[in-house]
Amino acid sequence: MARRKTRWILFALALVAMWRRLDRVVVSGVSMAPTLFPGDQLLVVRTRHARAGDLVVIRDPREPSREVVKRVARVTEDGDLVVAGDNAEMSTDSRTYGAVPRDLLVGRAVYHVRAATRSGVAEGRRR
Repeated sequence: MARRKTRWILFALALVAMWRRLDRVVVSGVSMAPTLFPGDQLLVVRTRHARAGDLVVIRDPREPSREVVKRVARVTEDGDLVVAGDNAEMSTDSRTYGAVPRDLLVGRAVYHVRAATRSGVAEGRRR
């Protein structure tokens, strides 16, 4: 009985720890169209690790109080992120402000909620 109780306590603690690492982000621009549109929501895991193809939330290098969603095009040897919007004509990204220091990475999108009929795993690199 004590062993079962211990497992449940550990399971509950793991859930709390995981929940504290999750954020919900609402998309407000069209720089990621056709993948993301205004009003779409992302479930984001807070992390400092990303790989090419990941959808990420970063703090804007020009205005760190503002968060933006971009796709990682590549990771430099120094660990900085080269990011791009899927809608190149409407995106301000690494072409404008260069590689983004890893410490501006907020997290990686793991789930995408679109209109009520379209939800699923965040598009990007498949695991």
